[in-house]
Amino acid sequence: MYPLFESVCVENGEIQNGLYHESRFKLSFYAFFGFEAKYSLFDKVILPQIDKSLKCKLRIEYNEIGTKWTISEYLNTLPTSLLLLKDNEIDYRLKYADRKHLNHLYHQKINFEDVLIIKNGFVTDATYSNILFSDGYKTVTPSTPLLHGTCRTRLLAEEKIIEVPIKAASIHLFESFQLINALNDFDENRWIPIQNIVIA
Repeated sequence: MYPLFESVCVENGEIQNGLYHESRFKLSFYAFFGFEAKYSLFDKVILPQIDKSLKCKLRIEYNEIGTKWTISEYLNTLPTSLLLLKDNEIDYRLKYADRKHLNHLYHQKINFEDVLIIKNGFVTDATYSNILFSDGYKTVTPSTPLLHGTCRTRLLAEEKIIEVPIKAASIHLFESFQLINALNDFDENRWIPIQNIVIA
């Protein structure tokens, strides 16, 4: 059984943001198993010869003794419409392989492409992505994410975004939003009107 995993972007035949994935792996490993990992996330990964024009997803599952990995072509399918959904019990602090709770929320999206989860009144994440908001001047991300994504962590470290507490009732104050994750980086040309987020 492999209870935790990392999804890693491979572009131009190379692993992207490897240091951030390795860092999260070490922190998550210790939080889940209670001791430090005796191996590195990428120890047994040998990338096959792949078309460098393709974006691929490298999935690395891991447990207390080792990893298993798969790689597949990735096609961008980021949602552009979100349904606000409240759930005060959701917990996804680590990247668990068991996504039953998230999948249950996702299937409540009705005619939307994904849900944006509200926990205790604050904006968290969509089911597969962190979220960014723009007011036309600055780019922010909620300080209450379910999961500290590697792309989000890097953007904060590079000071390209800032994190602030965002209540559900404040979403309308922004002009636009975009979703980010390990496979989909921040893109100034990918902003979506805030009207595409609708309250259930």
